Amino acid sequence: MEVRTIAKETVRFCLPYGLLRLYRSRKTAKQRRLLLDAPCLLPVRSLDQLWPDIGRVEVAVPGSQVFNDDTMVLPLRELLTLGAICQQIQPKRIFEIGTFTGISALMMATNSPEQTQLYTLDLDPSILPVHQHGLGVGLQDYTAGEEFKQTNYAHKIEQLYGDSRFFDYTPYYGEMDLVFVDGDHTLEFVSSDTAQAFKLVRPGGVIIWDDYRWTAAHPECADVSRCVDTLRESGRCFSIAGTRLAVYINR
Repeated sequence: MEVRTIAKETVRFCLPYGLLRLYRSRKTAKQRRLLLDAPCLLPVRSLDQLWPDIGRVEVAVPGSQVFNDDTMVLPLRELLTLGAICQQIQPKRIFEIGTFTGISALMMATNSPEQTQLYTLDLDPSILPVHQHGLGVGLQDYTAGEEFKQTNYAHKIEQLYGDSRFFDYTPYYGEMDLVFVDGDHTLEFVSSDTAQAFKLVRPGGVIIWDDYRWTAAHPECADVSRCVDTLRESGRCFSIAGTRLAVYINR
């Protein structure tokens, strides 16, 4: 795989400028088609439209994230949005599908009540390399939960391991005040994760999806849009203005 990639990049580098420009224009056109195929149909609402009093809450954020601009994790505005929602709804039980580095789990734990129990699910580290190169969307190497380990909030977080499609969620059904969906973004996974999220959330609870809105730089996120857009007629699912997040309020 690596040899093929290197050879392909070498060919691109050696192409005459006209052919290289044609290749780039076709690639851009393909990305635009992907955008048109997943247009993000949810109505857009600001945070204060969703929760009129949310402007009064105070949000704590780890100092390490102040200048974070890595689009593979939650940038500062989305971290603040997630923290504000936690401060507003005061969830006692949270389930996260897709731990990744653990910064979102840390943010939710930091901005929720002391007695909150947060469960976060990620692939077993022993099978992670196989997943990255075989199933779903590949990611850079990471250690699940590395951001919240050794913090003052680690005691509130229980790390779970398993493939989200086959994990046994039944002990957690109907008990979650907040479910955060940020696992593999291919349609099979996000559809399965979404179905489980609706079983996990209690009446009055909230489901949040990361990467509902996306750019041509991350076309792998288009399946999140396709899946979540099917909820647009419910009247309870919205795109949060100024973020890539979508939210369902289970009223």
